[in-house]
Amino acid sequence: MSTSRDWLSLLQTPGISRRSLRSAAAAGTLPQLPEGLRIEEGEERAEKILKEAEKAGVRVLSPWDGEFPAMLRSIPSPPLILFVRGSTAILNEARSAAVAGSVSPGDEAGDACRRVTGALCRRGFVIVSGLARGCDTLAHQCCLETGGKTAAVLAHGPDYCYPRENSRLAEAILESGGLLLSEYPPGVKPRRNYFVARDRLQSGLAQGLCVIEAELSGGTMHTARFAEKQGRLIGCVPCEAPGNRFLLRGGKASPLGSDGEIEQFINMMEAAIQR
Repeated sequence: MSTSRDWLSLLQTPGISRRSLRSAAAAGTLPQLPEGLRIEEGEERAEKILKEAEKAGVRVLSPWDGEFPAMLRSIPSPPLILFVRGSTAILNEARSAAVAGSVSPGDEAGDACRRVTGALCRRGFVIVSGLARGCDTLAHQCCLETGGKTAAVLAHGPDYCYPRENSRLAEAILESGGLLLSEYPPGVKPRRNYFVARDRLQSGLAQGLCVIEAELSGGTMHTARFAEKQGRLIGCVPCEAPGNRFLLRGGKASPLGSDGEIEQFINMMEAAIQR
């Protein structure tokens, strides 16, 4: 595959299955194309997307691009294309950790989020989160306050911000050398299923996931389940939240209660990087 433009054209061509495209991407080859495909239609759609991306300052990365994050190539259902704003340099940083939690954390959870994120930043980890209200917002803010780098994985196009009140935070992330990343092109608004799909990229981009506060259903637990399937390390703040109890009592996560436990989990991620 020569360019992102070519690959995007295939993605936009009716009649080509995502399964065949993922197989081709994994093999580093072109997919076998059945006869009768409307390639011209795909090319026209791709050209329109690329023009909108250029206008919005958005980079388009295919699996053939060197900047495409290596950690996402091997996850189940890897992304076939990425739309990014900001510094792509952090996409392949060796140290990266995802932070996820409730959109309405209590005071203790908020303090825990800052403590965990601060410890990660001091050890040089890129913070990956989802720009949502609550714990995501706190994680991004704490990272910026400590001079770290952070990547926000979005459930909509990278030219849009949800929630709208985080627009300034999104710009601050870019100004600090961070990144906004999405599977969806400019102009795409959020949908419920996009948030679930986004969660697999949050965990996929990271060596480990830090769960701050989680219900048994919802985005944080989706991210934790994806992390488990991807073989990522999971750390979890001990608290009474049902999701946290489930992860810790089931032995699915390491505790992130004391400063010592947080450091031990970071050491585990460091060791995983060396392997």
